[in-house]
Amino acid sequence: MTLAIEPMHRNDWTQVRSIYGAGLATGLAAFMSSPPKWESWNADHLEFGRLVARRANGEILGFAALSPVPDT
Repeated sequence: MTLAIEPMHRNDWTQVRSIYGAGLATGLAAFMSSPPKWESWNADHLEFGRLVARRANGEILGFAALSPVPDT
């Protein structure tokens, strides 16, 4: 299987949201029960550092994204 690590784009959100939802369904991933809508997720994550692991056929197998944290 060939994978490429690539920048995440807006049109990747449907697949990323599905992966995010599968993680939330375990009850171990976060304190929410369903993934947010794009607008909310986009606002909560930095524009750089958004990556997807993509198969040659375009299927996304995983993602990573950075969120800002306070410097205290």
